[in-house]
Amino acid sequence: MTYEEYRAALIEGFYQNQLETLMSGYRKDRPTVILLPGIMGSQLERTNNPYPSDIAVISDIIWMDVGIALKKDALKLEIDGAGRDTGSYVVAAYGALSFWSETPYNELRDLARNEQWNYAVFGFDWRRPLSESAEYFKTFVRDFRQRVIDIYGQKWDPLPRLTVVCHSMGGLVATAALRDQNFSGLGFHAVATFGTPFYGSVTAQNAFYVGLPSLNGLYTAPVMAGLIASMPGAYTLMFLPREVYNQDGPKLGLNKYPEYDPNGNIPVDPYGPDATVIRRWPKKVKNHLQYLLDAKQQLIDIASPINANIATAFFNIRSSLDKNTAVEVAWNSIDGDNYKPGTDPSPLTGVGGQPGGDGTVPAWSAWHAYCHSNNRHELKQAKVHGALLEHPEVLGVIKSIVKQGRLPSAAKPIAKTIGVTVKTKPVATRKKMEKAVALWAKCVEAKKPPPSEMLEGAVRRAIIIDIMNGPKPPMAKSRAKPNRRKK
Repeated sequence: MTYEEYRAALIEGFYQNQLETLMSGYRKDRPTVILLPGIMGSQLERTNNPYPSDIAVISDIIWMDVGIALKKDALKLEIDGAGRDTGSYVVAAYGALSFWSETPYNELRDLARNEQWNYAVFGFDWRRPLSESAEYFKTFVRDFRQRVIDIYGQKWDPLPRLTVVCHSMGGLVATAALRDQNFSGLGFHAVATFGTPFYGSVTAQNAFYVGLPSLNGLYTAPVMAGLIASMPGAYTLMFLPREVYNQDGPKLGLNKYPEYDPNGNIPVDPYGPDATVIRRWPKKVKNHLQYLLDAKQQLIDIASPINANIATAFFNIRSSLDKNTAVEVAWNSIDGDNYKPGTDPSPLTGVGGQPGGDGTVPAWSAWHAYCHSNNRHELKQAKVHGALLEHPEVLGVIKSIVKQGRLPSAAKPIAKTIGVTVKTKPVATRKKMEKAVALWAKCVEAKKPPPSEMLEGAVRRAIIIDIMNGPKPPMAKSRAKPNRRKK
């Protein structure tokens, strides 16, 4: 058995175990909600033994618990040049990210319990290609449907009462799956995306240069940037390929390509294969140019028209409240071979303006060009990308879709829409978060317990939200005057 066959068999078995969990408390007469988390929002676990062990069990949490510091678990996320999880182990997803019990999805879980919905989280390996995660999702849904029909009969087919809730990257996975006309025609009640970057954002591209600031203190920026460069999934989160812009730019409200070289305002496609683009990338990205080509094709597929058999049940929800969201990006032409993450400033500069966004995803990117206009919803309160699904306004939208199959009335108060109280949880400032992580790193080196700051829920929440928001580049006020990289 090859590594690829071995890995697939273990992951498929792991998802079957998760399906058993859903079925163990399943009620045939109740709606079902399945959540697809955002980027880095799924828990990842690794086998206890590497390939080709015949006693390998997926049980070691590597994303994300205290091992992120104590055992340097992030290093285990690397995908090697042969496409294997580092060390020939196997990594698989299980549910939602939980860091010291902090997660951005507990409020949705609690709403489902309050409403007595069947509820599950389809965690997916966000490091891997969208196409792979989409195939596993299709299998999971089909197996779930067949299990219910086998037990209760065709009359209780669960899909007419199934709502798929997608946060951020989860919406890309679902949309990729819905490209399969047989799958999209299974009869879903609804598929709803929240803050999904159908056409990308700046933060994913910036991560290739700066790593993850919330974890750089534990690993250094070069290490984190290199890890991210090894992950094919990260390459599907950048601004749209030129082919997609040429096809759908006007539908998105774009009158110019949103990524450019500030020296002459020349459009620059991050997926472009020409030498002027390739030279800008750090060495670790250049080692994976095939990832760029593969991601480009996946994004072209995702941007194609929505299948008619799901279009009326396909909803897009976005926020445009953060006017400091990068709606464009200037990309300085640098020699990527000599770029030093953590030392050199990012060559990317975000440009804010209309229509705004959620701090990470520009509003123009969060509505699919072929989503029906009456299936689009503009949020009026929620505006933080990484925390969208815990906001009562968003929960109210979900409740309306699950119960009525439509978006809530704009005139109806959120409190009446959701019918439950959600308290806003405190979030530490970036300065306090980074200080806490730096102290934690020192404690690990000295083999001491975590600092008191890391025991604060507000700090842990800040880390999670920062990770899911992604590293925002420095911002310029307008396209005309972007921040220039100093020579």
